[in-house]
Amino acid sequence: MDEGCYNTYTISDSDDSVTKEDHQTKYETSRKDDDCLSLEEEPEYFLQVLQRQKRKKLISPEIALDQKYHKKQKDIQTNENHISIFTEDSEPKIAPRIEPFIYTDTNNEQPAEKVEPKRKKRSTKEEIEERKKEEKARKDTKKRLAEELKRINPKECMKYVTVHIDVNLLNHGYSEQIISEIESSDAKYKIESNSTVLNSITWSRQISDIVSEDENFMLIIWEFDCVKNLIESNHLLNKINDIKLHKTQLSIIIYSTADQLKKTKSKNRKNSVPDMLNSLEQMMLSCQVSFRFVENKNDIGLAVFYLTKSIAQKPYKLNKYKEEQDGCDWYASGHTKNCVTVDKNGTGLTQLWRQMLSQFPLCGLETSEAIATAYGSPIALLEAYDNCSSRLEGETLLQDIPVRRGFGPLASNRRIGPELSKKIYTFFSDNTGCTTLSRE
Repeated sequence: MDEGCYNTYTISDSDDSVTKEDHQTKYETSRKDDDCLSLEEEPEYFLQVLQRQKRKKLISPEIALDQKYHKKQKDIQTNENHISIFTEDSEPKIAPRIEPFIYTDTNNEQPAEKVEPKRKKRSTKEEIEERKKEEKARKDTKKRLAEELKRINPKECMKYVTVHIDVNLLNHGYSEQIISEIESSDAKYKIESNSTVLNSITWSRQISDIVSEDENFMLIIWEFDCVKNLIESNHLLNKINDIKLHKTQLSIIIYSTADQLKKTKSKNRKNSVPDMLNSLEQMMLSCQVSFRFVENKNDIGLAVFYLTKSIAQKPYKLNKYKEEQDGCDWYASGHTKNCVTVDKNGTGLTQLWRQMLSQFPLCGLETSEAIATAYGSPIALLEAYDNCSSRLEGETLLQDIPVRRGFGPLASNRRIGPELSKKIYTFFSDNTGCTTLSRE
């Protein structure tokens, strides 16, 4: 472009028209018609830029062109009613497209206040100490629970149980076996004087390093002659009731020789101890006390050891039983002994039906197989009972079913009989729930 020759484009606020003004200097008189382009001949790019700026009505007062493509400066003048852009005419080539950024007039607006982030309030010394105490209490509680679980673990529980042995038991020959069995385990023992109950053994559990708890259980070891004298004087029940004031759970070991035990079990009245077993059974039922006869000294030591182990594992078993009851509170807890597995295809139902029939008195394996062969399921047997016209017919429905006993040439057959047939019919047909099968 020649020096001094430029075009001015004016954007009006009232309409979308673009006006071009021609400016000439002293050098333009002879070259105006030759060098200056008309509005129609101007590059299309400038017209697009001006129209876009008019639509937005807000144009930045200064635009710095990219130095990579432009090395010439654009001067932008802003007026109150219109905006003028002065550019130097360059060679008629299309410049790379540059998006103008938006200019917002902030003459009448106050600058926005800078929002500072909220600072975290500094904790006071008392709050810090309080948090430290809470954290310490939480750790102590967690440690205490872990220690309690360790103390009731079946493999560790014996270490925290102490056996308290009455000093009077040391006068008997079986005291050495008792102490040796306790020493062979992880439990501890103490020799103490128990003036309230002689010849007794009690237990205590160490709950923590400081606190210990006494178990509500006592074992008494009596000689055979001592029990005999209490029975003959009718003081046995009174003696047991007095002891139960100290410990409600009580067990008695009666140390006797083989001859003394034989006299107790003898049917000959001349040689037997008068009513000894009957008195002990009455004591067991009325006072809720268990007893056993022991002939060997080693058996006394083993009995004390097994009782110690059972007492040590008591909290663990109670927790396990409680978990089972809480998870299955709608039926009684059972065991897996002699159970029959039934899969989703029904395999095992026949064996289960035979085992159910085997629960009846006088119904062995051969009898249950014979009934299960004739009536393959409980529903089939119930339908047969429903089709009976009278009670007598139902009671005799199964009596003629043959039962095969043995195999080969020694095999024999017999019938179920009316007694078992009547019991099975009563079980499946009774609606009262009070009938006893043994009386039928």
